[in-house]
Amino acid sequence: MLQRALGAISRFRGGYPGGFRSFATGWRTDKGNAGFRPCTDPNDLRSRIPVKGLREYWYPALPEADVSASRPEALRILGVDLALFRDTQGTVRALHDVCPHRGVRLSKGSCYWRGFLTCNYHGATFNGQGECVEMIPEGPDSRMVGALRARSVPTFTAKNVVFVWIGEGEPVDPREDLPPEFFENSTLTKFAWTYWKCNWMVAWENTLDAHNQFFVHRDSVRMLMRSSGGRLRTPLGPRARVVGGTTLHPDRRADGTLDVSANGKSPTSYYADGDGKVPYQMFYPRVQGMWPKYRIRRLWTWATESIAERRRQMTRVYEIGDEWLGQRLPGLVRHRHWDTLYTRWSIPVEDDLTRVFYMLSARPRTRIGLIWQHVRYPIYNWAVHFNFSNQDYGAMESTRYSEPEHLSATDSYMVGLRRLVVEHARKPHYTTKPSGSEDPATADV
Repeated sequence: MLQRALGAISRFRGGYPGGFRSFATGWRTDKGNAGFRPCTDPNDLRSRIPVKGLREYWYPALPEADVSASRPEALRILGVDLALFRDTQGTVRALHDVCPHRGVRLSKGSCYWRGFLTCNYHGATFNGQGECVEMIPEGPDSRMVGALRARSVPTFTAKNVVFVWIGEGEPVDPREDLPPEFFENSTLTKFAWTYWKCNWMVAWENTLDAHNQFFVHRDSVRMLMRSSGGRLRTPLGPRARVVGGTTLHPDRRADGTLDVSANGKSPTSYYADGDGKVPYQMFYPRVQGMWPKYRIRRLWTWATESIAERRRQMTRVYEIGDEWLGQRLPGLVRHRHWDTLYTRWSIPVEDDLTRVFYMLSARPRTRIGLIWQHVRYPIYNWAVHFNFSNQDYGAMESTRYSEPEHLSATDSYMVGLRRLVVEHARKPHYTTKPSGSEDPATADV
């Protein structure tokens, strides 16, 4: 009834009042995301970065608990469609989401028999390795049994997270790609998932942006608690180094802040006065104005700053090697939040869609500490993973990756990240040379 009434009002109103804003940015795209276009300049590092991600790695796929024993779960990752289900042992397996018989999506089928996935078109039934074990309409003597094969994808499950290998070569030991917390029984891990409508590399380049915190995140809960308003302003870029051919590790001071630029000066103290203090407001002469424009945040930070300062002074109980701190291939960012470890993993789905996997890790020493981590996580999850991180999304979704760039010294870390991808990303490794003659619809990997 309401919908009909609204439709009648719309018809009565016609096109009034109209105006230039109706289709100011076109009508095929929304006002933010204009669709991803890759960079094609051969002299630009971005043109050498795979649009759909780095394939020769393990990636988080989905929570194990979300895969039932009665039906398959559909998932797209790195542009590949998968159907995930449980085999006879209860282990989550993955097949390419296409039946090799007639091309129907296997994710539309069912697990009529526990441990087997049956296509909903002609009843082709597959085990966890992708072998056809029955063809229901043809009876038990079907010649398709043993001759028909769906393409399988290696899986690995740890701490209720299913990982998949989309690479062309043989999968590496999961310990090479998965953070060590997945193999530590005593470590507490909490997970969250979300999506961003942008390319995976755009999302990953943002995760350790050295100079947008004071501006983009100035109204986040975390920054509103600090009298400084966020990471200090500076025209200098941080220095970083590649560790183990896998990780871009930022050089930091003892308190964790980025403090060393490429020319050896200190970015965080660039605007400091004689007493070593950086002013909260600065005068910008070309616009004849101050930033921040107002000092209203100072009305409450006298109280909240003390909480933040106590956090900064906490002993870092979460120690981990440099190869697992910073930005690590194929899309992770990892850094300490004092007594916890923050992980954000940008997982390619399509050219302009990224699945974001968050993980918070903690090593509480006491039962009270364990309870505290469980109690505070819902607040942390919202404040850090969504309130803070999603403030970048408005800029990320509108990024035109194909446009020429004019970079600043503060972009030095991002350039290092692109070089990490181009120069150090893993290449396929085969135990046997691929023949290249197999039908991709029926080949097994």
